[in-house]
Formats: sequence, structure tokens, C-alpha cells
Amino acid sequence: MKTITLTPFLISLLTSPLSTNAAGFATVDLSKSTGAAQFKASGFIYGWPDNGTNAATGIAGNLVRDIKFNANRAGGAQISAGGWARGGLAQYTPRFNSALSNYKTTRMYGGDFILLVHDMWGADGGNVGKFPGDNDNWTEMENFIKQVCKDLRANNMLEGLVIDLWNEPDLTMFWAKSWEQFLSYSARAYKLFKQELPTTNISGPSMAHSAGKNDKNWQAWARSMAGNKTIPDIYSWHQIGDWEREPDSTIPDLKSLQKTYGLPDRPIDINEYASKGEQNPANSVFYIGQLERWNLRGLRSNWGGGSALHDFMANLVFKKSGTYQPNGEWQLYKYYAGMTGEKVATTAATDRKFDVFATKSGNVAKIIAGTRTVKAQYEVRVSGLSSLGLEKSGKVSVKTYRFDWSGDSTQVGAPVDIGTKDMTYSNDALTILMDPATISTAYAYELSARK
Repeated sequence: MKTITLTPFLISLLTSPLSTNAAGFATVDLSKSTGAAQFKASGFIYGWPDNGTNAATGIAGNLVRDIKFNANRAGGAQISAGGWARGGLAQYTPRFNSALSNYKTTRMYGGDFILLVHDMWGADGGNVGKFPGDNDNWTEMENFIKQVCKDLRANNMLEGLVIDLWNEPDLTMFWAKSWEQFLSYSARAYKLFKQELPTTNISGPSMAHSAGKNDKNWQAWARSMAGNKTIPDIYSWHQIGDWEREPDSTIPDLKSLQKTYGLPDRPIDINEYASKGEQNPANSVFYIGQLERWNLRGLRSNWGGGSALHDFMANLVFKKSGTYQPNGEWQLYKYYAGMTGEKVATTAATDRKFDVFATKSGNVAKIIAGTRTVKAQYEVRVSGLSSLGLEKSGKVSVKTYRFDWSGDSTQVGAPVDIGTKDMTYSNDALTILMDPATISTAYAYELSARK
């Protein structure tokens, strides 16, 4: 965990009284770099059309490249074939082929592919009938995993691959057996995959419930993985809805679990983020701010079903007259992809309902800001303006953009240019008041020297 030293200017920002109607404030410290921009939130689960065993090319390449897509997660769910547990090889192969097509599409754009083992098994909801280790018999699981590994090697799928051991095992719709049986499966599966594919990364536990230091499932998982020496290469879980809190709360809880059970630091995937109601520009900014602050790779949740699950880039695009079009949330991700340079230090509002993400390139800073499903005024308190080559006091040029939202299937153009204003600042700091038009509206602010 990074330690941030508070400068006098930032302390001033944190203690200054709020504007009359502001519900709270987030901060941006332009003087503190936190690493190069990597667009960690630009992944999604499923979202590619299947194309036999070939890459899909129906979605225009610019719609993918312009958001700097970097990761996908899939495994053949919700197709007519039911998976290994529902009919052996014959029901598994079409699911593997779906994953192969999605893998090839992902790699075509340079992304990593996270393979969903549970979907190829057939545990994608409903009554699957049997699970790995039923009656303490692991032969079926071993045969299944060996077949998966054989097919991965045969189809040259190891580059850029992550094996996700199981999805949401803490929900009975995906794991309808005891937690002890899941822990035994997880350890056995880890060892077998590492035996078959020793250089391939493994992620887990991919729980629906975010990391919690007092969560008994998380405690038991941490104790088991440490004791069995089967700690995954990537820690993973889901952040869906405010009821699961946010990384500002869950990462410290993970750190506590690591300390208690002797788990090492690992990269972290939030391999599903945002509920359906949170998929809009404002909420996406909130999640981007959280993910980037903690250097987490994030994949957007996909709330489509059946064929819609296998399309639309997890609801960033839609089809009109046979052609894919971008919606308002895609426009937000495109802008985010243009926030190059260095990330800078930020903090969220204390009520966890407002957050920001910011970068600095040369003498220009870009900030995106959004609420978490509330329509309320918030302040963006910016410090370190002198790092843009400005004086400690004076005027700074602020260009503002608005990101509108009209639903998944409505085309929205480029963000609305609200205009440029010279704003007065002092003590190397500036406060911008954001008054969102709706609970879904996000904003961008570009700060530079006056022209």
C-alpha cells in the first residue's frame, strides 16, 4: 500500500470549508505522480460475438482500439451446449470453441484473456447437477482439467492467458456445494493447472463478495491457500454495487487478511465491476477513480443474457441498422483512453459517493469526475498547479466537457464542450464546483496555462 505525504497545500484543501451546497469534495494533487497511465479499467467480461473458432471482426476496430481495450474474460457461457458436467466432451467442445474465438479476438487487440473454467464445466447458473469433488471423487475434475489444458496447448492459447479457477463460488447458483469442497477443489485445481501449464497465471478466488477481513469465506480461503501453498498469481474478486463497498475499503481489508495469514502481495483483478444500474458515465468515473488509485485491473460486468452476453462489448456499443454504434458510456471510456502521461494522486469524497481520476502530461492536466448514483454538488480541489508551469497564484485556463447518457442503445456523440474559463486560484490550489445535470452525467476538466 502506498503512503501519501500531505503537503501544506493539500492539508489546506482537506480542511477548507465546503461551498454552500456541496455534499463533499475529492482531491487532486498534480505535484505527486503515481505512475504512468495504463488505462487499467478498460476491460470487460464476454462482449465479443462468437465466430466459430476464429476472431470476430464485426465490431469496427476503432470502437475497440479507441478505448484502449486490454482484457477480456469468457468461457462459453449461455450457449446451447451445456458444458462438461452436462454431457462430457460433446457438450464441452462448443463452449471451448466459443472461448477460443473470444481469445483470438482479444489477442487481435493485444489484450489478456481470462478463461472462465466454471463456464466450460457448465456451472453458469441453474442446476448443473454435479460439481468437482462430489462424494470426494476428483477423477471427473482431473479429466476435465487435463482436457482443457490439452486444448489450450493445441490451439496456441497460452500467450496472454490467465486461468480463473471458478467464478463467484460464494453464490449457490455457481457453487451449490460446501465451502470446504470448494477450497479442496481450488487447491487441487491450482496444482493440476500448474503441473500442466507451469508458466500460466492463475487467478482467484473471484468471489462475488469483495474482500472483507471479517468475512468467514475470505478467512477460510486465505488460511487454506496459505496452508496448501496454492496462492494464486493474481488475487481477484468482484466490486458490484455500493453494498460491496469500494476498493478504498476493500483493499485495506485484503491487506489485513494478507498480514493475518501470511499471504504475499500479488497483482489484483477486479474481474467484474459495476452493477447494471451503475453502467453510465458518472458511475464509470467513480469506478475508474477507485481502480486507478489502487492500480487494479478492472473488467466491466456484462448484464446481457444469451446471445446478448456474447456481443456489444459489455454494453458499450449497440447495433443500429446492422452497424455497431457507440453509446454515451463508450464516449467516456474513449476520453479516459486519451488521458495519457502520468497519473497523479487523488482522494475520493469521504461519503464514497464522488470520485475523480487525473493525469498530467507536460503542462496540461486532465481530470474526470463523477458521482455514484447521486445527483449532488461536489467540489474538485486541485493542488500543485505550479507543476504545470504556473505561478503559485493567478489564473488558470479550465476547459470543461460534459458526458451525457441516454441508455445502452442510444447513440451519443463526443462529449459536450461547455467552454473554457479562466479561473482565479491562490496558494497553488483551485476549487472546481461540479453540479451534475443527472445522476448519470460525468465531467472532464482540462487545466493549462492561459492562452
